[in-house]
Amino acid sequence: MEQISAFFSAIWNVILIKHQEGLFNTICLGVILALPLLVVVTLLFICCHCCWNRPGKSGQPGRSKGKKKKKKKAEEDLWISAQPKLLQMEKRPSLPV
Repeated sequence: MEQISAFFSAIWNVILIKHQEGLFNTICLGVILALPLLVVVTLLFICCHCCWNRPGKSGQPGRSKGKKKKKKKAEEDLWISAQPKLLQMEKRPSLPV
């Protein structure tokens, strides 16, 4: 218990010394000490978001896992082919050299 108390006492002494040296050091210490807290809060948020938004647990009656959304006739396929169309290539004028 004494070692833990001595550890936190040493940290507090470093904070006080840096604060007495100037405002910039105080801001840097605040940022450095807040980063682990920010990481923990972010991980907690991500874990809760993933647990609460599972598709099987939500209980939505209108959907089932096997059904896929039907494509409407008006929707286009947005797939981009790897090969350019030859007609488009021929219509482009070449630049004079």
